[in-house]
Amino acid sequence: MTDTALQAAVRAYGAERHYRSATLERWVALPAADAAALLDLAQDLRLGENQLRDLWEWASDVAGRQQVSIGAVLALDAVAVARRQPVGRNDRLRLVRSALRRLRYPQLSALEDRLADLVRRLDLPRGVSVTLPEFLAGDAVRIEIVATAPDSLRAAAARLARAADSPACRELFVLLGEAP
Repeated sequence: MTDTALQAAVRAYGAERHYRSATLERWVALPAADAAALLDLAQDLRLGENQLRDLWEWASDVAGRQQVSIGAVLALDAVAVARRQPVGRNDRLRLVRSALRRLRYPQLSALEDRLADLVRRLDLPRGVSVTLPEFLAGDAVRIEIVATAPDSLRAAAARLARAADSPACRELFVLLGEAP
């Protein structure tokens, strides 16, 4: 696609989705490969302006950190795999956001992975779930027990009590307390 055709395609997409002219001008001013990669992403996920700007900003941050183009970031395996998932548009958008977030915040992502591993190591029964604070904003966890009888409730509570005394549980709360 020529630069002129690409600019026309960006403007047509933006007009169709009611993008502001400032966003479109910034978009068409990008290197052609980056503008084309954003157009492909926007069309694939049917992005509104705010959604595009968020993903664009995150991809730009990663590109700057890794010293690559926005198009190269959007072509990374993590993003490509998220875009190819056989799920609905909203779920694919969520997966792409998550992939870009993990690339943008690698230390936070590593901490989330470590916390998830610690929760698994608690070895809780099926009816007990642990929910970590969203975006690690806080140091409190939520524990939910689903029981169908007093015996299953007692057994779950006993396993939960043992888990609370474990090194994995202590480390989980230390990491949550230190999280940014």
